[in-house]
Amino acid sequence: MKYRVLWSPFSEQRLEQILQNALDPFAIAAAARQIDRILLVAPVAFGESRYDTVRIGFVRPLGIHFEVMEDVRTVVVYDVWQIDR
Repeated sequence: MKYRVLWSPFSEQRLEQILQNALDPFAIAAAARQIDRILLVAPVAFGESRYDTVRIGFVRPLGIHFEVMEDVRTVVVYDVWQIDR
């Protein structure tokens, strides 16, 4: 069963900044698409738990901080950052 994936306005702005400043924006965009694909089908298996329903995950060159809400089958990405420069 699929999940709904939402990026918070903050995380969307951060991703846009990363894309604008990236040496390889295609790698950033590909990582963001892969993160979305993973979160759509298996968010609890992605990354590792931090507290309660909040998790951290990585698809190089991006890291994300996200929450999985099982009861409404929704994932919210709260933050994104670049881990390789």
